[in-house]
Amino acid sequence: MACNNTTYFQMLMNNSDLLNELYKTSYYVGILNHNIPVAMQVNKIVTPIWLVVGIFGNIISAIVWANPRMRTCNTAAYYLTCLSIADLTFLILCFIYELENPWLLSPLDLTGWCQIFQMANIAVQYFCVFLVFAFTAERFLSMWFPFKSERFGKTRTPRIIMGLMGVAVALSLPQLYFWDIHPIVGECQLRSTLSKKSEVSFFSLYTWCTELAVFGVLPLVVLFLNTAVLYKIRNVGKLNLGSANHHSSRSSSSRIPTEQSTSLLQSDKAGKDANQSRTNGGAKSNSSSASTTATLLGVAFFLILTMLPNTLLYAMQEMVNFGPMPCRVEDMSSDPKWRDFFAFTSVKVIVKEISLSHHVGNVFIYMATSRRFLQLAVNTVLMRSNKASADTSLHTIRIANTRTVGDGV
Repeated sequence: MACNNTTYFQMLMNNSDLLNELYKTSYYVGILNHNIPVAMQVNKIVTPIWLVVGIFGNIISAIVWANPRMRTCNTAAYYLTCLSIADLTFLILCFIYELENPWLLSPLDLTGWCQIFQMANIAVQYFCVFLVFAFTAERFLSMWFPFKSERFGKTRTPRIIMGLMGVAVALSLPQLYFWDIHPIVGECQLRSTLSKKSEVSFFSLYTWCTELAVFGVLPLVVLFLNTAVLYKIRNVGKLNLGSANHHSSRSSSSRIPTEQSTSLLQSDKAGKDANQSRTNGGAKSNSSSASTTATLLGVAFFLILTMLPNTLLYAMQEMVNFGPMPCRVEDMSSDPKWRDFFAFTSVKVIVKEISLSHHVGNVFIYMATSRRFLQLAVNTVLMRSNKASADTSLHTIRIANTRTVGDGV
């Protein structure tokens, strides 16, 4: 086969500088540019678009969800504010990594910064998944166990978020050891001592278990909880419809004489007028709760749909290895092992771009499912004063609602 080129192998052995090139990021990127140019161009074009849209959208989302009007009687706003900030942080880190690969500008090749970057990059991704899991779990409890869910109020939500952040950082701490500046090529890479078999086993086992648990198992749990929430919503809707029909049939079968009916209506008029505002407030409260549920379900399902394919490919990548080395770049396409590697890598690059969208597209879900978010977002973009548009329903919702999860979006 072409990759068993004895002349090329001898040339590498006689030239240490040429041999060291094989360990550089530029060599790996050059291989991909030569053999999968379409996938690499997609990466270079789509990722900057995601970064621009996502950074702008997450800034707007964080500002709107942090607005006191959104946080009133609404613990979901705390989670969504932190999720917007976490997504924004990840996109900034993604921009820095893109400068390293594929643009080869080497922004990570500094001792200390290399390790911190790798730890922060993993931690913020864990944190995003934890936040989606947390507000999904709270929504599940509020639907199935409404009395128990009252313990998840405004006072506990910040502590839960801080706890989740602590867990994310703790799980990513080993990255400080796994990464280092390569002693020969001077680039941020896996620590060279990980070439020992025992340490490779620890690195592979820890990374494989933690990432599959966070990016694989947790999204599946979120899927199960959301399915349960949808099932509950469907059953509650049927129950309400059945109750309304039963009440209507009872009313029609128990009619009283016109004179008595008129007298009772007149005597009850004052009570009905007194209860009218409370009824309106309850209706608006139910509408707000339904809007919150739609928002949280949309974010959760978007995460699942975009993350699980990427996680599946991550689990499969151990089965797809590099082709034989050393091998000239122009000869790799003729080797079957290298062809399999390039085909898998092409799919992985495209799926990575799709997966990246879940850090970008939440703002569109917010605008589609929450009228109040859309109004405040427009006001924020146009720099209007939020005081100019009075929200008279807010006071009613404060009175009508208790501090349950997610009300008031």
